[in-house]
Amino acid sequence: MSSAKPIIMVVDDQPDLIDGVKLILEVEGYEVWTAANGQHALDKLESTFMRRNEQGGGKALPDLILADIMMPVMDGYTLFQRVKANQYLRDIPFIFLTAKVDDVDIRRGKELGVDDYLTKPAQPDDLLSSIRGKLKHSKSQTGPFSPTAGPMPSRGAAPSRPTSPVSQKQPPMSTPTPTTSAPPSGTIILVVAIVIIIIITIVVIYMMQTGAY
Repeated sequence: MSSAKPIIMVVDDQPDLIDGVKLILEVEGYEVWTAANGQHALDKLESTFMRRNEQGGGKALPDLILADIMMPVMDGYTLFQRVKANQYLRDIPFIFLTAKVDDVDIRRGKELGVDDYLTKPAQPDDLLSSIRGKLKHSKSQTGPFSPTAGPMPSRGAAPSRPTSPVSQKQPPMSTPTPTTSAPPSGTIILVVAIVIIIIITIVVIYMMQTGAY
């Protein structure tokens, strides 16, 4: 990160909690952006990114996102997935701060790949320790963010998925035309001979009956 203040985006639908977390972070020297739900966060990320890119001043993206899970319009799980699907946002560390303490919820967050999972009410020391650790790790992995990376795809749009070979259209199979094979020449000769014998037999019988033989 640069010498500018690290930016933390806090996403939660509870204004009192946002105010409390914002105060803790600002006292520690962080700049804080806030959003009331996942969609609001994506809209703010997009608009801020584009505005600061055009003006050439200030950081275009936050250094870390701290989000609740249960929110209206767009929940934290969906926000996380949209962030990680966007090439400009996917390297931003992401921490869940939520009241969902069931083992199932914690496992789901870890399976999604979230950087950390804190439960409300988190102790300030625990919150700050997690944020510092993720920022330090992010700095060592990715380095400082370049604010001239170009326009960000709208609202964390996911890249198009490659077409599965199974779903690719296959050319229609042509129906083979039945072919009639000609009978062997020996068979034809045999049939003709039989017909001649039958005709001769009929003639002989007729002549015998009429006394002409």
